[in-house]
Amino acid sequence: GEKSPKPMEPVDFALLDDIPGWFRSMRLHKYTSLFENMTWREMVALDDEKLNEIGVAALGARRKMLKVFESV
Repeated sequence: GEKSPKPMEPVDFALLDDIPGWFRSMRLHKYTSLFENMTWREMVALDDEKLNEIGVAALGARRKMLKVFESV
C-alpha cells in the first residue's frame, strides 16, 4: 500500500534549487557546505550511512534529513 505522508512541513520545491535556504528552513544550515557540490536529486538519494560518511555525525540531524528527503 501507499504510505500516507508524515505530518511535516511540506517541501517547497523552489527551495530545492536553493539548498542553503532549504537547510536553513530545516534549521540544519551548518551542514550546507557538505552538500554544495551535489544536486538535490543526489542529496535525497543518500542514506544514513552516506550522510554519516560525508560528515553529518549527529543522529538527530541525519534522521531529520532522511525524513525530509523521503518526502521529496
